[in-house]
Amino acid sequence: MKNTELFYTELGKLLYAVAMADGKISTEERKVLSELISQRLLQKENDKDEFGTNEAWFTQFSFDTSEDQMLTTEDAYDTFIDYCKQYKYDISDEEISRCLKLSDVLADSYRHVNNKENKLLSKLRNHLLNLQASLLIF
Repeated sequence: MKNTELFYTELGKLLYAVAMADGKISTEERKVLSELISQRLLQKENDKDEFGTNEAWFTQFSFDTSEDQMLTTEDAYDTFIDYCKQYKYDISDEEISRCLKLSDVLADSYRHVNNKENKLLSKLRNHLLNLQASLLIF
């Protein structure tokens, strides 16, 4: 059985890393994150935790917790990649696509994608596409 709570928790860390890539999180990035969760994640997720909270909200909780803990961009990103490696057979192509799309939108939300964000997004694409390719090899 798939653990959607863990996926959304790790997605929150990834989006934190993207927002923090330039060293600060803007008000616009916070606003866009909330919109992404409301418009793109909540509608696709039916699972709820024991308190009745849609598990897609774990993305926001994890983002906020990463910020409170003052995680570095690298630590947050590496945690997400470690999750992907550990659960590579459980992550769907749709989830990989969602991670890439949400990261792109968030990076573009404040004065477009800067050089640091672009490097992180390229690295992310490379990791996730290599992950997908490795699953095709028997």
